[in-house]
Amino acid sequence: MITAGVTYSFYSEKNNPTLIKQTAKVESQTQEEIPEMKDILNTENQEIRLKAARKLVERVDVEKALEILEHSKLPHTGEGHLVVHQIGFYAYQKYGSESILKCKDYFLYACYHGAIIEAASDQGFDAIKKMTDKCKESPVRYFQCVHAAGHSILAIWNYDLPKAVETCDQIYEGETNFPEALNSCHNGAFMENLFGVHDWGTDNQPKREWLSDDPYFPCNHFEEKYQKGCWLNQAARIYQMNNNDISKTSQICQGVGNDQYTAWCMDNVARQIHPLTNGDPAQSFKLCQMEGANWYDNCLVVNAGSFYSVGGRDEALFICQNVPQNLKGECFQRIIPQIVSDPIDKSQKEVLCRKIEQPFQNECLSGLKSLVSL
Repeated sequence: MITAGVTYSFYSEKNNPTLIKQTAKVESQTQEEIPEMKDILNTENQEIRLKAARKLVERVDVEKALEILEHSKLPHTGEGHLVVHQIGFYAYQKYGSESILKCKDYFLYACYHGAIIEAASDQGFDAIKKMTDKCKESPVRYFQCVHAAGHSILAIWNYDLPKAVETCDQIYEGETNFPEALNSCHNGAFMENLFGVHDWGTDNQPKREWLSDDPYFPCNHFEEKYQKGCWLNQAARIYQMNNNDISKTSQICQGVGNDQYTAWCMDNVARQIHPLTNGDPAQSFKLCQMEGANWYDNCLVVNAGSFYSVGGRDEALFICQNVPQNLKGECFQRIIPQIVSDPIDKSQKEVLCRKIEQPFQNECLSGLKSLVSL
């Protein structure tokens, strides 16, 4: 079960000697001393993986479990993301609303997702705003937390999609400091509708009344305010319906009849390509050709952003460093805001900025200075 629309990859800070030693220690321990890892790395049965992850976190607690999984061979895919949800579930059950502070940004914020989903299941919608507000220290983290809220809201409503997006409105429409929060919640709800990734272990089959053989449904059912959240996921559905054919998916997206909807849909096509690279950014240059000449550049830029969003910082830089000169500005402008808002140390951000060629390097460093002055 792959959570399409969100992409995953692996980032290793190869030039950090301290991290190398810590990682080697954890990896050695994973292979030889951690009994749960055999089942967690079982690629044939996702249910076994999830149960083993729960056993691991119950034994070693949240932060150590996250480190073990981050430095193990658990793939940074949709399945791996769901395994780490179990850490978030347990974190909330043990620490309540403070659980969000125990999580780390591994596996695309999967621990945050799990904690928020569990809180919402426990306390209802009132808990969602309280939990997600704790993520506001980092805009990137906050949007992921709100995205997780969208997933959980749909699950709470038993996959009644109109009720879910209306609940997003009630919670986040007044969020003026982070105006994209509402779209992030809508996005999470539409993604959950497509993949139903949060109903494991409930012994209930989710209602799938908002899926059909119409490649443009459910987007063509909803009013304008919900179109962005829907179309940014819809290519994943079209891709699935067309046996993972990127070219066919691209053609259908381009047949929507609305330029903005097509752009959002093609953005999602590019994010279907990102996992196909298997963490190798050079593959983006080959695979993006499947979108067609008119969308090739956009695909490269989206893949750069996708690599960065899951921790592939050097991979993102590689793409921008190797795109044609006329595309460099757009590409670097995609990842520079990600560097500025990245929840890592300022010194690490500066190192990343200095890897960028001029004049974009100065733009990146200026962004860091502006952040400090706020």
